[in-house]
Amino acid sequence: MLVVGSLNMDQVVRVPHLPALGETLLGAGSLKLVPGGKGANQAVAIARLGAEVTIAGRVGTDPFGDRLLKALQAAQIDTGQIVLDEQEASGVAFIFLAPDGNNSIVVAAGANMRLGQDQAQLERIFAEIRTAKALVLQLEIPLETVKLLTSVAHEAHIPVILNLAPAQPLPQATLQQVSVLVLNETEASLLSGQRVDSTEDARIVATVLHEHGIASVVITLGARGAILVTTDESGKPHSIYQEAPKVKVVDTTAAGDCFVGALAVALTEGQTPEEALRFAVYASALKVTRFGAQSGLPTREEVIAAYYS
Repeated sequence: MLVVGSLNMDQVVRVPHLPALGETLLGAGSLKLVPGGKGANQAVAIARLGAEVTIAGRVGTDPFGDRLLKALQAAQIDTGQIVLDEQEASGVAFIFLAPDGNNSIVVAAGANMRLGQDQAQLERIFAEIRTAKALVLQLEIPLETVKLLTSVAHEAHIPVILNLAPAQPLPQATLQQVSVLVLNETEASLLSGQRVDSTEDARIVATVLHEHGIASVVITLGARGAILVTTDESGKPHSIYQEAPKVKVVDTTAAGDCFVGALAVALTEGQTPEEALRFAVYASALKVTRFGAQSGLPTREEVIAAYYS
């Protein structure tokens, strides 16, 4: 698979609660540096869950960039499509982590926002897309690049799995070229204009988005699991709900990325939508029991041992 997306160095500090406007907090312990970025996280998730993956992106020539590359290579990911950017620093994310595992995140995109401005890199990505089993995208890179790559993959009949995060509007024409759209409740609310506060809300919104031409729509619901709407054998919308197992939450960072990676692996293996949704929910449930973005992502063997044995 090919992942095109962001690489960030996560700078994590534990706090007693998420800060309010104007509030100064004393963090607990030392600042932690953890390789992250939605694109890199999803690539690592895919690799640990048993699939071959290449990532395309950009990092700066700074020490963070070197560390981000080494983390991906240690996960057996092909980094040949990553470019060292001479103009911008590597992306960073500032993460406040509360005792209940929830977080607030601010991203300084840096070199990630120059992905798509280098024509030579773009041509190499185009060639990589045409031989990939699937293209996985998120929105921590320029929207114009996302639209362009989605179009190239669609024309080449390569499935596109798009994670609409962080939430931003995309043209309907682009969304209709996506094979699998993955959103959380906030992102689904932004895209549809309808509040998603319950499982039934998610089912209704996912069905409406599917009927507007998106082949499969998945809305993640945190501790409640996820909803997937696709087309059944008779051509009608088919809704699938997967409940999440109850776990002790340590860190929700990259849980969504783990879900996307697991779903991509399962679907490209030919698992049914029901099986793929279950695998993705279980993998992300295991992720939230561990600290760190990439450092907390589970292997396939760990997911199977925890939930399939």
